[in-house]
Amino acid sequence: MTSNPKPLVAANRKQTVEKIIKVLSEQGIQVFYLDGEEISNKETFLEKVATAMNFPSYFGANWDAFEECITDLTWYPAEKYVTIYERPDIFVQADPTGWQTALDILRAAEEYWQAKNIPLNVFLLN
Repeated sequence: MTSNPKPLVAANRKQTVEKIIKVLSEQGIQVFYLDGEEISNKETFLEKVATAMNFPSYFGANWDAFEECITDLTWYPAEKYVTIYERPDIFVQADPTGWQTALDILRAAEEYWQAKNIPLNVFLLN
């Protein structure tokens, strides 16, 4: 009998991430989830993050607009924010420059929210 542990591992990982999101949400933490399987460039990243974070209709789908929205989040008031980005390695490999810009903005957003005593933590899961 041949066994293939990858699907089981993937299923367990998905279930684990779902449990983490549920537990964090139950604690009043606003959780945003990005499925990196579908993100390979700036355009898809901005599209997926805008959907995950429910950016307003005025979101301009560019880096400046992303930075503006991720440091606003008035439509999602919370005492804590968590972003779980699964498989960022796909974006990293396909568009290293775009990825670096996204990462710089995410880091700046963490610092921005920390200065306001509202944690925003970004977890990258490869």
